[in-house]
Amino acid sequence: MKQKLLTILLALISLQSFSQTPNSKNTYLKFSGGRVSFGTGDFLGYSFAFDVSKNVVKKSNWGLDKLLIGGEFIFENGVKNPVIQNPTFDEFISKTFRHTSNAIVWTKASYYPFKKIVKGFNIQVGPTFGYSYRSTESQARRVVDALGNSVRQSILSFDNGFIVGYRISTGVEFDITKKLQAGFRLDFSNNNQAEINTLAGLKIGFRF
Repeated sequence: MKQKLLTILLALISLQSFSQTPNSKNTYLKFSGGRVSFGTGDFLGYSFAFDVSKNVVKKSNWGLDKLLIGGEFIFENGVKNPVIQNPTFDEFISKTFRHTSNAIVWTKASYYPFKKIVKGFNIQVGPTFGYSYRSTESQARRVVDALGNSVRQSILSFDNGFIVGYRISTGVEFDITKKLQAGFRLDFSNNNQAEINTLAGLKIGFRF
């Protein structure tokens, strides 16, 4: 009888201890999208990203709220189209064709320095690698038909290949609920093809 009572007592203590253990939600799943400026504002495009990361800080303090380690898959696409039908002389000279599509994996650390003051402020940094599809207009001429209508004819050059570089991001995230977050981000990236891009976007995240 004493052994049964002792077993029940230990079971109740274990159950109580388990119920008092906080449900730490350390894994984050985030989606973001935004506007990309390729080069020094040469042409614009769009970006979509998918991020999975985990908080490695078990006990936060004032100088370190969270430190997330993880990765993000980023897709960027942008195109600059010229005037094809009846371009003016200025349009023919200034508006040329350019296209870039990047598929990038970003391995990163996300640092959240403040626990109470601007709690969701973060700085993210890490190396990137991926594949890029790039095409530019190497030559162009204007062909005029018998009716006097002109059409732009272009010869394109392609430069596809693997890219490596780095990306730096900053932004703020707000807790909507215990599991749902929303915020914005500002990115700067560079790679071995001397492509300097910037991004401004919105994000939504889930914590579990």
